[in-house]
Amino acid sequence: MRRLLEFRSNLKSRSDYDAQVWQFLNDYKLSQSIESHELMRQTLSEFRQFSKKTLLSDITREDLLRYKQWLIGRGRSLRTAGNKMLRVNQFYRAAMGLRPGEGLVTVKDGKFVEREPEVYTDDELDAFFKACSAFHTRVFSTLLMAGLRKQEMENLEWTDINFERGTLAIRGKKDFQPKDWEEREIEIPRELLDVLFSAKKNRGLVFATKSGKKYTHVWDDCKDIAKKVGVALAGKADGEERERVVRETAAKYHPHKFRATYCTKLLQSGIDLKTVQKLMGHKTIESTMRYLAKAESKKVRAKVDAVQWKKLPPRTLRIGDREISIGTETFIVKADE
Repeated sequence: MRRLLEFRSNLKSRSDYDAQVWQFLNDYKLSQSIESHELMRQTLSEFRQFSKKTLLSDITREDLLRYKQWLIGRGRSLRTAGNKMLRVNQFYRAAMGLRPGEGLVTVKDGKFVEREPEVYTDDELDAFFKACSAFHTRVFSTLLMAGLRKQEMENLEWTDINFERGTLAIRGKKDFQPKDWEEREIEIPRELLDVLFSAKKNRGLVFATKSGKKYTHVWDDCKDIAKKVGVALAGKADGEERERVVRETAAKYHPHKFRATYCTKLLQSGIDLKTVQKLMGHKTIESTMRYLAKAESKKVRAKVDAVQWKKLPPRTLRIGDREISIGTETFIVKADE
């Protein structure tokens, strides 16, 4: 009996990665939302391409940690990279029959310091949209002016947009469910309605490929457009300097940053937190409050600049032969002749 168990254990440890992924995802689909299943499927496929390993027994702790760093190097946030690494570990633990808490990495390996949300400056947005095609202008204008998540944008249909009321609805679809299973309706600006109306159709996906399939390349396209911005900024520079400018510019742009900019601009315009929470689709008010610091930064900057950091010498008012101290104000008075 012992030998049989050892044989089965060794057989499982040598199992084909792709076959185990297929079985795991079938089971995962029964207990998780469509969105969670798609995230897990995409992550496991991405890790397979990254590691190039076909046997579970060949996957190591170092592979998962390197995968996390590789994601960060491609511009993913620390939160996203950590979560993706932990998803792979969750699959590995299930496929290998390990108990909760076991595996190649731990939750501690996926921890990160919560950074302030990154937002675009007006100049960065102007430079980006100048490099966009008409199609990409519609894509990224929607991310910026409606604050959609990537999958919300990908699954948006023309019937979700009410051009008369000026609203956009996030609804569940056959192969898509909103985050936290919460549908919402968003008031969108006239500028975005005009951009979308130029390509309006009666039905189907708002953003589709030429063959009519779902458009899912927003991340890669964002980076490609950012590189064009970098080339324009580099101007006549060549060699290493040109590469540096393009590389640093590309690192500044990613799709989720449009959503963060949307939230920040709403708060800067004076819209209350509860309304912004509803528009963003945040489950808790705390998620929305993370953007307050960025929204208040201009006001804080003005107040900081107004602080008198050094004591100025008192100024005086001269009247005839007399000199009178008047604090920091200066008056020039001509004595009577």
